[in-house]
Amino acid sequence: MRGFYTLDSKHYLFAAKEIRFFMNYFSHNPLNRYADLRPDAAYMDQLWKHKKARVLVVNNNLNLLLPTQDEAAILSAVEAEALADHAQVRVYLGSEGKVPYFALGFSELSPVLVPEPYTFHDLRQTALHLPKEQSALLAYARGIVHWNICHAFCPDCGGPTHSTYAGHVRQCSHEACQKQHFPRTDTAVIVLISEGDACLLGRQQVWQPGMYAVIAGFLEPGETLEQAVAREAMEETGVSLRSITYHSSQPWPFPSSIMVGFRAVAANRYIKVDNQELEDARWFTRAQIKSGLEQGTLRMPPQFSISYRLISDWFNEAGEYTLDEIVAASALKV
Repeated sequence: MRGFYTLDSKHYLFAAKEIRFFMNYFSHNPLNRYADLRPDAAYMDQLWKHKKARVLVVNNNLNLLLPTQDEAAILSAVEAEALADHAQVRVYLGSEGKVPYFALGFSELSPVLVPEPYTFHDLRQTALHLPKEQSALLAYARGIVHWNICHAFCPDCGGPTHSTYAGHVRQCSHEACQKQHFPRTDTAVIVLISEGDACLLGRQQVWQPGMYAVIAGFLEPGETLEQAVAREAMEETGVSLRSITYHSSQPWPFPSSIMVGFRAVAANRYIKVDNQELEDARWFTRAQIKSGLEQGTLRMPPQFSISYRLISDWFNEAGEYTLDEIVAASALKV
């Protein structure tokens, strides 16, 4: 077996642990991806057969969990053997120490093949109940499996593609083409806009009653991230910005995005809502957020989302109480 550790990988793992306190949900991936090993198909087969190999399963964008839904189903290669025979894709995710991790992907898995007592669940509903590192692993597995299954045909010539580089490249099977295609991540910007003692929150009609979140949208071709932030703010709410600063980012595999978070300061509190994008948008002071949560008339976005993190960081700057404390106290009243 090849050695799993090099000076660079040790430094990488150490650095990752050092910055984890600043990471958002789905960012706490404990694996070294070892991209340089992916082209070696024979070595990937060795890792798959390794006694310590561990396997995650994704079916129709759902992750396999224990029945309690608070822990991932991390199978041994022996437990996953029957599944592997039917999988549409097998992906090497990376290794933690000397333990290699793989993902098996399906678009529609027969219930007969699902090993007991495990069940499939949507990560959006279970993320907060899982350890952060497991959530990150499941998000990674979900994202790379989704890309593989959705790129079964070459966008250049329409020919069938096959998986190479341990699931991280799709190659066209047509002899005249043989184009290689790499995983794509859709870039979205998301921004907490403030003005004085208030922040701007909006809601879509399809959301739960009372839920408000920060402004977000997708990056367009030929656009910088900052330009996208200013454009989305203006298009959705009519708000003009006078400053934009980077905050943090978050993998968002629903199905294949990276959320790039910003803070911005508005030029004024003028609002003109684009009702095709949003049902409503308004300025909220901290006191109004606190009152709305306590009275049950306001809901925050999911606590694992960068949207919640942006609101929370702004809200907590006042120092009187934290958003987590208010959300927790409000949940007890329900």
